[in-house]
Amino acid sequence: MSSSLRQAFTTLPAQIRAVTATVRNPIEALPPSVFHERLVERHLGRQHIVYVCAPDLVREALVTHASSLDKGEGLRRAIGPGLGKGLLTAEGTDWKWQRQALAPVFRANGTDAFLPAMIGATNRCVSALENQGGIVAIDQVMMRLTGRIIIETMLSSPEAVDADAMAEGLGVFLKQTRWSLLGDLLGTPEWLPHPGKAKGLAAARALRDQALAQIRTRRGIDPSAAPDDLLNRLLIARDPETGRMMSDEEIIDNLLTFLTAGHETTALALAWTLDRLARHPEIMRAVQRELDTVLPDADLEFDTEKLARLDLTRRVLRESMRLTPPAPIIIREVRAPFKLEGVSLEKGTRLVVPICALHRHRQLWEAPEIFDPSRFIPREGERPQDDRYAFMPFGAGPRICIGARFAETEALTVLALTLRRLDLTPELPAIPPGKLEITLRPSKPLLMSVRSRHSTKANS
Repeated sequence: MSSSLRQAFTTLPAQIRAVTATVRNPIEALPPSVFHERLVERHLGRQHIVYVCAPDLVREALVTHASSLDKGEGLRRAIGPGLGKGLLTAEGTDWKWQRQALAPVFRANGTDAFLPAMIGATNRCVSALENQGGIVAIDQVMMRLTGRIIIETMLSSPEAVDADAMAEGLGVFLKQTRWSLLGDLLGTPEWLPHPGKAKGLAAARALRDQALAQIRTRRGIDPSAAPDDLLNRLLIARDPETGRMMSDEEIIDNLLTFLTAGHETTALALAWTLDRLARHPEIMRAVQRELDTVLPDADLEFDTEKLARLDLTRRVLRESMRLTPPAPIIIREVRAPFKLEGVSLEKGTRLVVPICALHRHRQLWEAPEIFDPSRFIPREGERPQDDRYAFMPFGAGPRICIGARFAETEALTVLALTLRRLDLTPELPAIPPGKLEITLRPSKPLLMSVRSRHSTKANS
């Protein structure tokens, strides 16, 4: 038996275990060494996979060699039916002009204009929880809330579409994408059926039909009379170099991209944060003291200046996103060969930045499994723990999330307005593991008991 054949038989059980883990939960398929090594190689079938696990190598790969990488067929195969060729999936000149055209939409003053919609939707949600009390699945509550926020910022009116139905449809579509990613990894035909595929594609078509209906309605309005929402900004966006504007299809792609990125990931960041914070009551009380001080009457004086003063709340959010990043993995495909720390990455190599491992890497973080918001306090003479290539919940490089400021503003707003008025207690004995379905979802609902802080204070 040849040495290559002998090696193939030797590694076959390991490959079968990796495939089985990928089907069950792709996070479980990560090699254990990604939590302590700088670079890890794996061969799965015909696929050469390189895991990049050190900040300097992440920078070298995603910045220095950015032009040698693209999102790859796997992502297009998985989410293309829903998100088309929007900013998340586009490549080359298609991506560049969309990024340039959309950059003004997410500048600081543009994001700040959306704050009233965030406040209004959050206050309505918190009032409902305050009146209802009892036990809720906080991840589902946050999905509905961020769905309403993104709908209001996209379309100005909460009645424009059924936000809950859109969120549910998005969840159905995303749930089956892991099978598409696995199929791409194994080289199976794209037409091959898999669990949930038909329902997922039907949900994607319904979402795209709803987006097109909103675009057609808006095109019938005088632009000068249209509200300053995300849809209007997409309709008037121009490539600064050519003056080109977006077609209806491109607007649909980007509306659904922002629905996914601005709704799903923020909801998960909030749900994981609320659950984790509630398991540390001393930190929870400190956050609420900060909110009582900075926002004594948030309904009247809530603005971005107040948000900027929520230091502890921001550190809690960042520490939670370190432990459970909503977008836990970056995957790229090598289009032009290059070397990384002596390893040759040939065309077709799968380059993976396991953010979830980078955030718990034993060479980067002290006691990485511990929830400790104080690690984000700047300390003189020490390497900042929020180094952009060690802590990267929004990605890195040219394709860093364009809506990062929007997402952080939204998350801080929701946390502040929720924790000012509510006490939350986890019902599950431990934090459930995360399950990768493009985003990192809890493997079971995050059940929490809810009660008003006003009633708590009155009874104390």
